[in-house]
Amino acid sequence: MKLLRDIRQEEFADKYIKANKNGILNLCPRFGKCRVAISIMKSLGVKDVLIAYPDKKVEASWKEEFKIMKFKGVNIQYTTYLSLKKYNKNKYDLVILDEIHLLSEAQIGVVQGIKDKILGLTGTMSHWTERTLSKTLGLNILASYPMETAINEGVITDYSISVIKVNLDNKIKVEHKGKFSTEKAKFDAYGYVINKLEVQKKETFFLRLSRMRVIQNSIAKLQATKNLLNRFKDERVLVFCGIIKIAEAIGCPVFHSKKKDKAVFENFSNGKGNHMAVIKIGNTGVTYKPLNRVIINYFDSNSENLTQKINRCMAVEYNNPDKKADIWIITSNEEVELKWLEKSLEFFDKSKIKYYESKGGNYSEVV
Repeated sequence: MKLLRDIRQEEFADKYIKANKNGILNLCPRFGKCRVAISIMKSLGVKDVLIAYPDKKVEASWKEEFKIMKFKGVNIQYTTYLSLKKYNKNKYDLVILDEIHLLSEAQIGVVQGIKDKILGLTGTMSHWTERTLSKTLGLNILASYPMETAINEGVITDYSISVIKVNLDNKIKVEHKGKFSTEKAKFDAYGYVINKLEVQKKETFFLRLSRMRVIQNSIAKLQATKNLLNRFKDERVLVFCGIIKIAEAIGCPVFHSKKKDKAVFENFSNGKGNHMAVIKIGNTGVTYKPLNRVIINYFDSNSENLTQKINRCMAVEYNNPDKKADIWIITSNEEVELKWLEKSLEFFDKSKIKYYESKGGNYSEVV
């Protein structure tokens, strides 16, 4: 008997084929977009296919799905979006743009030169990105499978989100350009100058970046992350950080773009080890077996990025039918970061989100 997931995957493959035009399938993360695409390839009888993606690690997921589905006899060319320009003049029966929402402005320009049949895949498409891809590439969403629908149908697991709110540290002074100040004082100083310049209608972009780095480097958020990891010391947890310095200070195995040894990443992905911290790498196109808990130390206002991080632990595990994804997000009490968080959580059910104030390692719920 077919699983409902398999039935839905076939349905979305049929929707793309029947549309008979280039377009995007917006299918929630952990649903199985690769398998939908492979079904499309089978139906179209393709011989030459180009698969492009934002991160080289996504390639392994595609190869694994081809093996599972016993799909052979097709010439598959793989490339990252950064190298896409090398291939866009070649002739393909189908070009698959995986995680299409992550195309940069320059990469969109490269895609404009592709004349072959295009299938865009995404699980987290903001309204802004949807409009951009429609306007620049003429690619529109042909079918969608929202996260809450997939949860209700048992195709992906349900979730709960706990947001830990911490005050920026105002005691420990850190040296920066010959001056010593706390992270709270530094954050407030940037805010004062930014507000003053904005009143004068002057550029504040780089100052806002510097203020963002204060949050990325936050001692208070680091300590809250350590406290949570200690609480879950005997359980599998994936930690997302904004910078290498913080990830390496957490005290657990770390993987990032500058690490040449992939053993930490491969071991954790295959179920070995309890904790791993990552920076950007591992947000998309990677499955961790098994995993039901993530801690997010840093996020920005991009809802697509946060959704991808959260969905890393929402895959159904049939040997664990009671699984529920447990997501912990650490934010400062600063208005700018709270606004980022509100925007980032726009796709999520508000009834599944609880907020806590952190005080000395203890958490009190904010009603």
